[in-house]
Amino acid sequence: MSKRRKPRPRSRAAGRRTIVVDLLQISSSHGNLTLRAGRDTGQLACIALPAVVLPSFVSSLDHARLDAEEEYWSVVRHVMADQPSGTGAADASRAMERYLLAQDWSKVLGAVPEDAAHSLAMLTYAGHIGFRLAPPYTTHQVLAIFDPLQLHRLRPALLHHWSLAQQQAAGASMHPRDAHTLALQHLTQLPWPPPSPPADPSHEDAGRYMQGRYEAFQRRAPYLRAEENTLDLGPAVP
Repeated sequence: MSKRRKPRPRSRAAGRRTIVVDLLQISSSHGNLTLRAGRDTGQLACIALPAVVLPSFVSSLDHARLDAEEEYWSVVRHVMADQPSGTGAADASRAMERYLLAQDWSKVLGAVPEDAAHSLAMLTYAGHIGFRLAPPYTTHQVLAIFDPLQLHRLRPALLHHWSLAQQQAAGASMHPRDAHTLALQHLTQLPWPPPSPPADPSHEDAGRYMQGRYEAFQRRAPYLRAEENTLDLGPAVP
């Protein structure tokens, strides 16, 4: 999670692709929670998380979602202010993608402390959640940027498949490392974009959902990030 303090000397963004996630599939396979996250343009990140890491992952995700939402609504207003009235979901998604790709994610990645340079980390920035991914959790280095409201909407599916992954792991005869490799291989062999992607909500349904989440955000107490989760990003640029 991120805020502003002091710059780091180098960036860890080299060799890492960046995907602003629009389509997200959640499942479970061989004792792993699996995610396929990407866009209908063909961009895709395949993610497999072993059951043993899931309690920490889900807890961190809940905190990251609340943290990101503190800035999310101002980002949405800023991006949509330049869009024509009645902009549809697909055009709004592309506008948000352009905005997020223009942000300095390299600086955020470069601020991750040396002693936390593991292959899975969550970073909140520009009102969104970045998953910094590398093997063994995925096939290649990637920064996958998620909308916190999408993750809130799909939380029941995530918890369901977390439970299934734990049940699969408990009854498995295969070594967890081999099961994880198999789950990730299976993900990469599936077609993308999915043959029958979930239909976009209507403009009215999407508007009602956003309004409901905004009202819930206004009613809740502000999220206070733990000090140890604040990165050194240097002084804000006017």
